[in-house]
Amino acid sequence: MGRVRSGREINSALCQKGFRRETGGDHICYFLTDDHGNDTDIRTKVSHGVMGETIGVNLISRMARQLRLTKAQFLSLIDCSMDEAAYRAILGEQDGTVLV
Repeated sequence: MGRVRSGREINSALCQKGFRRETGGDHICYFLTDDHGNDTDIRTKVSHGVMGETIGVNLISRMARQLRLTKAQFLSLIDCSMDEAAYRAILGEQDGTVLV
C-alpha cells in the first residue's frame, strides 16, 4: 500500500506546493503558478469522486508525468519530503528555466 495515496493527501500537498486549485464540472484541476500568480503549463486533475478515496498506482503515475516527475518524486512531493523549492529546481533542471 506504500504506493497509493488518498485524494485528500494529494489535494493538501499540491495546494501547499504552489498549485492553484480550481473546482468545476466533474474534476478538480491543479495549476502550478509562477511568482506572479499566473498559471504555468504544468497541471493535473482528479475526479471529485476520489477525494475521500484511495488513488491507485495508475493514476499516481499519470499525475506524476503531468507534473514532470517520476512516480518516486511525485510521492516524495505528496509526502512532503520534497518541498516546493526542490520541485521547482527539478523543473528548472529539465528545461533550463526557474519557476519561482
